[in-house]
This record gives sequence, C-alpha cells and structure tokens, in this order.
Amino acid sequence: MKNVNAKVFWVCICAGVAIRFALMAIGHNFDFESYCIVGELAAAGKNIYASTTRYNYGPAWFLILELLYRLASFFQQNILIYRIMIVALLTLTDFVITLIISRRAGNFWGIVFFLNPFSMFNDGYNNQFDNLAVLLGMLGILCLEKASADKEVKANDLYGVLLLSMSLITKHIMWAFPVWLLLNKTITIKKKFLYAFIPPLLFLVSFMPYLPEGWNGILHNVFMYRADNNFPLAALVFLNRYGIFLPFQQHICFLLFAAMMSASAYVFRRETITDSFLLYTIAVTCFASAIYSHYLLIPIMAIILIFRQKVWIYFFLAFTIIVDRNFMHIILVWCLLFYLVHYYRNNTSR
Repeated sequence: MKNVNAKVFWVCICAGVAIRFALMAIGHNFDFESYCIVGELAAAGKNIYASTTRYNYGPAWFLILELLYRLASFFQQNILIYRIMIVALLTLTDFVITLIISRRAGNFWGIVFFLNPFSMFNDGYNNQFDNLAVLLGMLGILCLEKASADKEVKANDLYGVLLLSMSLITKHIMWAFPVWLLLNKTITIKKKFLYAFIPPLLFLVSFMPYLPEGWNGILHNVFMYRADNNFPLAALVFLNRYGIFLPFQQHICFLLFAAMMSASAYVFRRETITDSFLLYTIAVTCFASAIYSHYLLIPIMAIILIFRQKVWIYFFLAFTIIVDRNFMHIILVWCLLFYLVHYYRNNTSR
C-alpha cells in the first residue's frame, strides 16, 4: 500500500481537488459570512479587533483574508472569486500535508488523507482553517527534528520556532504545546526555553499594532472567547441535553482541559519532538472543552502517521455524527482517548 503508482496518486489528487470545488457549490455557512465581513473591513484599513466581534484569532488569518479580498476586488464576481481563492488555499494546505504524509508513510496514506471526506467537506464548504495552523506547526516541528542532533541552536531551530509562532498567530490550536515542550526529555534545556517561550511571546507581540483601539476586542473575542464548554469527554453535552448543568461549568471545563493536557504532557515526556506534536494534536481534540465538526480535522494527520489502519475507526465514528451530532461527539473523543492509551501501553518499554 506504500507504493501506489504515481499516476494513481495524481488522479486521486485531481479528484480530491474537483470534489472540494464541487462542494463549494452547495453554499456556505456562518464562517464564510464572517470572512466577507473581515475581508471587507481589513481591505478598508479598519482595525478588525475594534470593528467586529466575528473574529477570534491572531492577525495572520485576517491579513490573508485582506490580501485575498483585495485580489478578488479586481473581478466583477468578486465574492465568488474570494470564495474560490479561500477554497484553493485550504486545498493547497491539505495537499502539502498529503506530501508530508506520503513522504513519511507512503503515497497510499497520503491519498487516504487527501480524500478523507471531512477534509474535503471542510475545504469546500465549511472553509475553516485549522489545517493551515496544523500544517505550519508540523513544518516547524520538521525543522526542529532536523536540528535535534545538535546541542547548540542552529538555523533550523530558528526556522522551527518561527513556523510554530506563525501557527499560533494563525489559529491558536498549539497554545498548550509549550507545556509539552518544557516537560519533554529529548530536548536540551537551552532549546526547551527557545521552543516553549518564543512562540507565545511572538503571538502576544502580534497584537501590538492593533492596540489600544482593539484592546477590548482582543481581550473578549480572542483570549476570553469560549465555545459551548460542554466537555464531550465527560459527557457534559449528554447531561446538559437533559437539563443537568454543573455549577461553574465553564470554569470546570477549562480546569479539566488544563489538567488532562498537563498530565498528557508528562505521560508522553519521553517521546521525540515529532511524536510529541502528533500526540498533542490528538490530545487537544480529545480533551477540548467543546467540539465542533472542524475540530475533527486536527488529529487526522497524527492518527494516519501513528496508527495507520486504525484511522478507519475514527472515520467510521466521525460519520456517525451525522446521526446524532452531540452524542456521537462523546463517543468520538473516547475513541481519541483510546488512541492515546493504546500508544502509551505500546511504548512504555522504551
């Protein structure tokens, strides 16, 4: 299965691209409407954080949207062109992830990733950009992997830190990863502090051009933004459906997330930096205080690279969410927990 013929590989890639653009024709959701608002405001020179509540991330994504919106404005059907460019960018992102998977696991698994229905539906319809943040993080990790043999700080260390920083500034999926880096036993002390502290620092610095006018929006719409806080791993969504709400539920969800992510960082402290990153993407989805459909994209690369055939279990359970979105999210995160436990049990002898 590793050595899929190159012609078959490219046929599958072309099919995946075509399906993504076909799905674009279905319509769009709330997120694309937000992107239109953000792109228009940014192109007009407005401070995004002071002008709308519909943007909850670092500056990188809205700067990308501004560029695409400006380019689209040269065309008569500017909104359609804007959407096409967003879909093209997300598709290109998935293609680069496919190349990484193909290089490390073989073309078959690269095809499995590129043709998985969740990525195709996201790129074509949802247009969420979690895959871009994951890709930037993985590229950063690959740079750090190359530098791992050197005790001294080299160029690849700096490239890796810059890419990890860009991942955070794009979408802060990796915000808890510095804890994993600090506890990791395979990294020297000097590099630990470089890897763990520079990306969060640059993330904070990236907001400075938008202060003080955008301070309130940055505080409330980025740092204090909270989703449903239903904590699927603890089945709170099931309890909430029947009117059972825990006191201080929002705070409990965050504390549970912080505790479990910290415990996971300790459990996997002896893993290589690459495996640590991949396991992190599983853990951050598994222990998330809330789950939305696009979060399901975050761990797919990790599951394919680490577990190979067991990715079909994940795909099957993800499909069942169509039947019962809330309840099946509970089952899905328990599946991710199973992956983490399974990995730990099979690697404790090292």
